[in-house]
Amino acid sequence: METTNVPANAPAKQSISNFLNVPATQKFLESNLEEKKGEFVSNLIAMCESDANLAKCNPKDLMMCAMNAVSLGLPLNKNLGFAYVIPYNGVPSFQIGYKGFIQMAIKTSMYETINACAVREGEITRNKITGDIKYNGDKPDKKVVGYLAYLKMLTGFTASLYMSEEEVESHAIRFSKMYQLDKRKGTAISKWSDPASRPKMALKTVLKGLLGTYGVLTTEMARAMESDNEIEDSGSGQRFTEYEEVESQPEPTEDANPAQQPSAPADGLFQQNEKIQI
Repeated sequence: METTNVPANAPAKQSISNFLNVPATQKFLESNLEEKKGEFVSNLIAMCESDANLAKCNPKDLMMCAMNAVSLGLPLNKNLGFAYVIPYNGVPSFQIGYKGFIQMAIKTSMYETINACAVREGEITRNKITGDIKYNGDKPDKKVVGYLAYLKMLTGFTASLYMSEEEVESHAIRFSKMYQLDKRKGTAISKWSDPASRPKMALKTVLKGLLGTYGVLTTEMARAMESDNEIEDSGSGQRFTEYEEVESQPEPTEDANPAQQPSAPADGLFQQNEKIQI
């Protein structure tokens, strides 16, 4: 994708619709998106119309952020759940849904099985040394105790990542500013605080961790890992990582410190088991 001749920064109060109709912007989009231009413009305008905080973002920054989805071949449609643009403190952040990571893995044609699921008490027995998992059947009446991502490649290589509810909670508290605010204020703004949305956030966490460690790291997947949940704060020049997934947040009432860089997982968190086919 070409990235030259990007239109100049739009005035702060210019709407996204007006910015996209500027001749220089039209030329840029036609040059870079070609036949995908119409769908891109429609989705971007629809997103801003449904999210007042997103509409407040700088139009040029918003457009360039959204183009990450196009470069990765992911539809920028909130209802599909593949990719999103989320506003945080007036800055647009590109984020990939767990369905988006599955879609990109499928495109490599190198996986036999990819799955991510919630695990209820008693459903699995797991050997943390070898990574072998024994499935004990569904236990729908039991509580969710963790989340599991699993892959099997056509070569026979298998790997899994399991995170307990406690580990998922620690991850959410560490990397989600809105969830931190919910914890301090007793509010429920964050998707991590929403019982209906939290499982999807956890599924993405384990799936992204597994694919990033044991998956096929194509050029496209590497770009996705780098682009996801990462924006630059124009004020401080510092990079923010692991922002809230799929959230339309009101402006925080407290100043948020820059997110910490993610550290390596605890020993034993990732498990693999290679099997050779004859």
